[in-house]
Amino acid sequence: MKILLINPWIYDFAAFDLWAKPLGLLYIGSFLEKFGYKVSLSDCLWRHHPEVKEKIKLKKYATGKFFSEEVEKPPLLKNIPRKYKRYGIPRIIFENDLKEGGRPDLIIITSIMTYWYPGVFDAISIIKKIFPDTPIILGGIYACLCSDHAKKYSQADYIIPGDGKIECLKIADSISGKKRSYDKINTDLDQIPYPAYHLYEEIDSISMITSLGCPLNCTYCASSFIQPDFIERAPDEVFKEILYYREKFEIKDIAFYDDALLINSKARFIPLVEKIIKQKLNIRFHTPNGLHIRLINEKIADLFYKAGFKTLRLSFESSIKRIQNSSSMKTTNQDLISAKKCLRNAGYNNEKIETYVMVGLPYQDRNEIIDAVRFVHDLGLKVKLVEYSPIPHTVDYEKTITKYKNIGTDPLLHNNSIFSMLTDEVGYKNLMEIKDLVADLNRKL
Repeated sequence: MKILLINPWIYDFAAFDLWAKPLGLLYIGSFLEKFGYKVSLSDCLWRHHPEVKEKIKLKKYATGKFFSEEVEKPPLLKNIPRKYKRYGIPRIIFENDLKEGGRPDLIIITSIMTYWYPGVFDAISIIKKIFPDTPIILGGIYACLCSDHAKKYSQADYIIPGDGKIECLKIADSISGKKRSYDKINTDLDQIPYPAYHLYEEIDSISMITSLGCPLNCTYCASSFIQPDFIERAPDEVFKEILYYREKFEIKDIAFYDDALLINSKARFIPLVEKIIKQKLNIRFHTPNGLHIRLINEKIADLFYKAGFKTLRLSFESSIKRIQNSSSMKTTNQDLISAKKCLRNAGYNNEKIETYVMVGLPYQDRNEIIDAVRFVHDLGLKVKLVEYSPIPHTVDYEKTITKYKNIGTDPLLHNNSIFSMLTDEVGYKNLMEIKDLVADLNRKL
């Protein structure tokens, strides 16, 4: 029995590949292989596809732009003064790849941002034309956060709004006629095979996790809804996985996509990084998700530097105490000052430390954003704007749709590239001015 995994396109105003991989989908792929199923992968975002590889340039540390084509904006977004694009391989290449691969018995498609659902729908519509009788499972973040929308509009045969390993196995078994007991199947990440990166013909970076979920419950984040329990992996097992990638793929860049990498660091992160340092792995590590800056001390900073962490992004959010208290209470201005000092003492240049500042929170105005930007710059740190996205099942989402009722009508309006410009607090003109200010301040570093 053949199962095809699909990572669909991104439809958006902007997209850039920061070591992004469909990690959940790859875990499901290796899990199904464990039970004897033949699994293949079609990743629409694969920058090394032979048809697009020569058309895009590799950036620093194996990051890069996706191949993209401008497409017509959806009616809801027609007044946004930006180009709307499909990021990933051309549609005709995807269609040809499907035909050349032959009819699968089951297709599993993932989803990420809620407002990227047009890419999911586009892929499903093509699949339905080429393989009309093949059942389709849709999972991932959009399927979890907007399950009713997905059930109503996606055309997928099954919607799985959570950890899909057992559910996908059950569906595959029902199609193939296999019977087994599912009660004792272990789905712990340290007990199942590593993500199915071997399905790629070429790969230059790895994304991985040392934990699932986050115990902090920030008002703008849906991590605790998607993954209610905070699950930590054993550092020895994570280290074995890193060694596997180095030996099998000769990987030089690994990105940790944990939501809470430094939580409980004495039991998880510190033992792991000490092993990395001892083995002198010569791998560059990256933390694209914001780090909990209150947990960065002299020891952590020193370990970051010695282990070869090249990309550090700090989750600061705002310098305004009212916003800090109302969003999460996980950080203060003094926390950032302290973290910066520790990282600088460890050997990092200030301009190499990127600090996330949020824009467009439902209780945040223009001047508060500018104050936060200037506070970070005055510390000598590079500002990285994070444009707020209203995410269903969060406290801030409820505040947002109470004030801007239309935002709840379609996930397209969750788009972080446009939400700030749609609000009274920020607006398009102010947003552009803030972006210009950040660019100018960052250049001065």
